[in-house]
Amino acid sequence: MKNRITRPATLVVMLVALLASLALSVTAQDMMGNTHQMSKKGQPMVAIIRADWCSACQKLEPAMAELMEQYKDRINFVVLDVTTDEKTAASSATARKLGISNFFKANKKKTSTVAIFGAKKKLLFRTDHNADRDAFVRAFDDAIAKNGQRG
Repeated sequence: MKNRITRPATLVVMLVALLASLALSVTAQDMMGNTHQMSKKGQPMVAIIRADWCSACQKLEPAMAELMEQYKDRINFVVLDVTTDEKTAASSATARKLGISNFFKANKKKTSTVAIFGAKKKLLFRTDHNADRDAFVRAFDDAIAKNGQRG
């Protein structure tokens, strides 16, 4: 009798945990969708290549969403979504418009890639499958400092 009660309770707990996890993932994706594409000239640009099906992207997105909010006035962010062929085509057009089409072509199959571009679209930092918030803070601060020195 005890097993009959425990199994449904365990299933309910697991279901609630799964739904909570999905809700967090959707919130992070919503934040990631709110990009600032070249909102201010002269600022570093962070390009993020992501896909809905990418587990590394799901680990990255909560920290990156927080950082996007924290740095929104000092860094331009662009999310290049490759979830579907349609989204990949739209991301390719965005990359072309932003002057990073060669980077996108070379990395579009490498989801969970984050790159920072400085003046003249010079690549300053690139990583993939990295959810280390502190590493991004250091890289973002370094890119801001380098752009500030540029005058």
